Amino acid sequence: MNETDGVVTAPVLSVDGLDVTYANGARAVRELSLDLGDGECLALVGESGCGKTTVARALLGLLPRRTRVAGSVRIRGTEVVGASSRRLRRLRGTDVAYVAQDPYAACDPLRTVAHHVEEGWRAKGQRPPDGQVTARLAELGIEDAQHRARLRPHQWSGGMLQRATIAGATVHGPALTVADEATSALDADLSDGVLSALRAASNALLLVSHDLALVAKHADRVAVMYHGRVVETGRTGDVIGAPRHPYTRALLLAAPRPGAGLPRELPGTPPSLADRLPGCSFAPRCAHSGDQCRELLPLLTDGVACHAVERS
Repeated sequence: MNETDGVVTAPVLSVDGLDVTYANGARAVRELSLDLGDGECLALVGESGCGKTTVARALLGLLPRRTRVAGSVRIRGTEVVGASSRRLRRLRGTDVAYVAQDPYAACDPLRTVAHHVEEGWRAKGQRPPDGQVTARLAELGIEDAQHRARLRPHQWSGGMLQRATIAGATVHGPALTVADEATSALDADLSDGVLSALRAASNALLLVSHDLALVAKHADRVAVMYHGRVVETGRTGDVIGAPRHPYTRALLLAAPRPGAGLPRELPGTPPSLADRLPGCSFAPRCAHSGDQCRELLPLLTDGVACHAVERS
C-alpha cells in the first residue's frame, strides 16, 4: 500500500508468491512478491536467465500455454493469473502497456510507423482523432513527425523507432508499463533519452534491465533477481550505493563504470533454472558461503535474502 497526503492507496501492481514452471521443468520464477505504486519505477535486474523476462511476461499473461503459474498478480485489483484470454486482451489494450526489446521485431515492416502508433487506439476499438498520431510522436521527441510517420520502420533509427512504439503503447495512459530490456540494443545516450521518454509517458513503470547505470539514474526502487528469486530489494540509492547481498555486490563490480577500471567477471556460472538446490542458489559462486548457505534457503528479510548478512 502507498500513502500520499495521508491517503492510503492500493498499489498499481501487486505480485504475491508468483511461481512459474515451464513445460521442460525449468522453474523460472520462485515465490516472487513485489508491488509498484503510482508514479514509481521499479527495476528488475540480474544476469541473463535469472527469470526477470519471465516475470514481465507473466504480468501480461503472455507465457506459453503449458506453463504452470501459481500465486497472484493483480493490476489495479484485476487478477491476471487464471484470467480468460478475453480479459487479458482487454487488460493489455487498456491498463497495461508492453515495450519490447527490439522495436523492429515488434513492427510489421510493410506498415507505416503511423499505422503502428494507431494500434493504441485500435486496441480500444477507436480511431485516432485527426493529428493525434503526429502529436503523440512529437510529444516523444520525434522531429518532423508528420513526414516521419509516413515512413516504414526500416527507415527509422532504433532509438527513434523505440520512441514511436512507446507513443503507441501509452496512448491511453496505462496504469502500468512493462519495459523488457527496451534499451538494450541502444547506446548510452539513446538509452537515456528513451528511458526519460518512457518515464514521462508512463504512470507506473516496471523496467527489466541489465544496465545498472541506467537503473541508477531512472529507477526509484530495485529488485535483484538470481535463479528465479529476489535476493535483494530496496530504494535504488541504497541497493546500488550500499549493496548487502554478495550477488548484488558482484553484479555491480561486473558492470562497466567510468573511471572504475576494468569490470570484474563474476566467478562461476548461474545454475540451470531446472536445478533444485536445497539452500542458497548463489552459494556455489559465493566467497562468503558456509554449510548453512548450502543447506538452508535464506528468506527475504529486511530487503535481503542472505545467511551471511544475518550472521554479520
